[in-house]
Amino acid sequence: MACKSTGEKVFTVVNITLLVLLCVCFLLPMFIVLMQSFLSQDEISRRGTFILIPEVFDAAAYRMILSKGSSIFNAYGVTIMRVAAGTATQLFFTCTMAYALSKNDLPGRRLVIALINVAIVFPVPLVPLFLLVKGVGLYDNFWSMILPFAINSVYIFIMKAFYQQLPPGLEEAAMIDGCNQFQLFRRIVLPLSLPSIATVGMMYAVWHWNEWFYSSLFIVDNAKLPLQNIMRGIILNASGSDLALPLANMPPAETVKCAVIIVSVVPILCIYPFVQKYFAKGFLVGSVKE
Repeated sequence: MACKSTGEKVFTVVNITLLVLLCVCFLLPMFIVLMQSFLSQDEISRRGTFILIPEVFDAAAYRMILSKGSSIFNAYGVTIMRVAAGTATQLFFTCTMAYALSKNDLPGRRLVIALINVAIVFPVPLVPLFLLVKGVGLYDNFWSMILPFAINSVYIFIMKAFYQQLPPGLEEAAMIDGCNQFQLFRRIVLPLSLPSIATVGMMYAVWHWNEWFYSSLFIVDNAKLPLQNIMRGIILNASGSDLALPLANMPPAETVKCAVIIVSVVPILCIYPFVQKYFAKGFLVGSVKE
């Protein structure tokens, strides 16, 4: 094994140092929010609001948020259903449309690609989108958070680039063995495209988990609101009134805010380790041409 030169050693040290500092910059705000979620009113009165390490870890905010009758549980259920249904719907339309557009002999292919490019440059205005949702009867409906956003134009091109990299011999062999286009797509193409599907699916899931703006426009019934809208209401109001709980003996407002942030962020963070191995391969599809 060849010894590293002095320049390579210096680069390694500088690279590791910068990555560690970058990691600290990402983790420190989350750590501060986590610590502040355990503060008590007594400690805030004595030491102020910015405390890096509490003297006593008080979980009163978490007990209040996760107590029986809290709207957080209902909002969690809505969010989980939205992530599952929304991700599945978007993956279905994205994968099927991208696969069709990857075929050079598809009639009207260039026109469809041109329309997708127009949609990327000129997004749908808010007022026509609202009128469309209301006109088709989706207003104040769970599916109003999913169907209007069934396809992301950028992810279509990512999947299309991956499908175009598949060896043509695979499809030819499958067709000779008697597969039709649907069997070819389900049995051959989809198993080979799992890295891209995992990457794009994760991006769709994160968007559905974090999205609150369109939910606030299309949903009127508070029982149908996802978690992020409840969290936003608590942060803006600096209280726990959005939790539908009595305000007696409530923890400090800042503590409640931080606790709600942790409760809403931790579940989606736990998914990353399981799909991280697909990210590099999934995002590099289409970047190397033979």
